Amino acid sequence: MIAGAIAYLMTVTNRSSMGVASLLAAEKFEAAATSLSTLAVAQLVVYAAMQIPVGILLDRFGSRVMLVFGTAVMTAGQLLVSLAETLGLAVAGRMLVGLGDAFVFISVIRLVNGWYVGARATRVQQLITNTGQLGQAVSAIPFAFFLAEYGWNTSFMALTGLSFAVIFISAFFIINDRDPAPSNQPTNSIRLVTRQLFENIRHPGVRMAFWTHFVLQSAPSVFSLLWGYPFLVGGQGIPPAIASLLLSSFVIIGFVVGPLISAFCTKFPRRRSFLVLSTVAALAMVWLLVILVPGKAPTWLLLLLCLVLAVSGPMSMIAMDYTRSFIDKSRLGTATGFVNIGGFVATFSMMFLAGIILDLVKAASDAEGTNAALYSMDGFRAAMSVQFLVLGLGGLMFLLERRKARAKLFLDEGILLRPLRVALIDRLRDKTR
Repeated sequence: MIAGAIAYLMTVTNRSSMGVASLLAAEKFEAAATSLSTLAVAQLVVYAAMQIPVGILLDRFGSRVMLVFGTAVMTAGQLLVSLAETLGLAVAGRMLVGLGDAFVFISVIRLVNGWYVGARATRVQQLITNTGQLGQAVSAIPFAFFLAEYGWNTSFMALTGLSFAVIFISAFFIINDRDPAPSNQPTNSIRLVTRQLFENIRHPGVRMAFWTHFVLQSAPSVFSLLWGYPFLVGGQGIPPAIASLLLSSFVIIGFVVGPLISAFCTKFPRRRSFLVLSTVAALAMVWLLVILVPGKAPTWLLLLLCLVLAVSGPMSMIAMDYTRSFIDKSRLGTATGFVNIGGFVATFSMMFLAGIILDLVKAASDAEGTNAALYSMDGFRAAMSVQFLVLGLGGLMFLLERRKARAKLFLDEGILLRPLRVALIDRLRDKTR
């Protein structure tokens, strides 16, 4: 499990490295906001598109093979980024990073469920995901320092070297299950796991998990992977060092709230939706305050924003807890892959729309002769409003699927039928008297 946590930590470092490099990338490649967003969007599109294929392969081949292959592809992608002198080459490299990234997270989740069950699986999953999120701190502080001191090529080459080392850690130390299946047991066919995928998607509990991830994982990802650093530095005038510290605080907050979330989910599994809906409401309220405040937001409000976003990340792992509650371990790869698509579809959609809006606001400013900066607060005020679309859609769909999931659970357990049976028996007794 330690090897899996290291692999995930390195993956998050690679994934979030473009967040603190976004301003340097805009300068290096002379890119507008829309073009710059393609660095992150192309990576996440590939990541999301590969979730179901990777889930199918995961149920067939297991976590170890997937982690080794994914880390190797990610290493190749970071090497390409480190050598890139044009935006197109950097985008190609980030697409390889997204491809490799697609293999890692759901493989680690499957690894947890191969070693642990029940409440312990919930706690270990939260611990490993929090450990992996240390990668955000690595990219926000030491990697940002390397970028400032040694430049693009050397910094990304350093990440390439670290990723290369993780390939060997995954190959030599990861074991798929605590109790491996007998060697004579046949491996699931692609046809079988594909059929299992569609069975999973038809389950309302899995769809509920999808919308949980959609609505909770996207907001912190948009902030940490691309637009948070420009928003804080360019829009709010925060010094770069403080902005890096705020982004890295997501990890510390995650380590504090993660165990609390897992403890709550373990003790009150039927109240998990309360946490989901409360977090959605908090995200909507804090972003509304930041957007409506005239001028730059006060420091306390920015701290509150970072706190709510940091909490939303660990909360999104409730989606994986839902999945484990409804789906057998043998089918978790495809189910987790489908659920994981949710957050990243919302993420890259918001990233790209925000980039378009920033460019439109800049063009309107130039046309009026005010010549505002590309990363102005007015631009971000409009660009960050796209989150309300995701929060509204995700929250509504979560409620609809929760109602269907509860109805299915009640029917499966006979809870709804039991009062009807009692009423019929009582009526028959009255007639026989």
